[in-house]
Amino acid sequence: MAHLTDAGRARLEDYLELVGEVLGYEKRRASFATYAMGLLGDGERKSVEPIAARATGSAKAVDAMHQRLLHFLTDSSWDDRAVRRVAARYALKAMTANEPVEAWIIDDTGFLVTVYSAARAGA
Repeated sequence: MAHLTDAGRARLEDYLELVGEVLGYEKRRASFATYAMGLLGDGERKSVEPIAARATGSAKAVDAMHQRLLHFLTDSSWDDRAVRRVAARYALKAMTANEPVEAWIIDDTGFLVTVYSAARAGA
């Protein structure tokens, strides 16, 4: 993730650590970090096999990484509600760091949406 600043990298590491605490087991934490970085990183295809291929750097290790990520996603026992709770709290803290939230716009497209409060707009 070459486009991240040092501050951005630090925030991402903090976030991964918070989620990792919920996941517990070290291998589960590592699998989550690999999968998350695969989703956030470069690469056109974001399914498990291409993520495994980009994460290993070795053709011999791709199958093992692929199986490890599949196990994490499908068979590993972790509490998805607890992970989502951590993610929501992290996002809310970041969103309200400068000012309270006055309105919510849910946009699942992934495009950045900026909402200005009436007070800021001079209304």
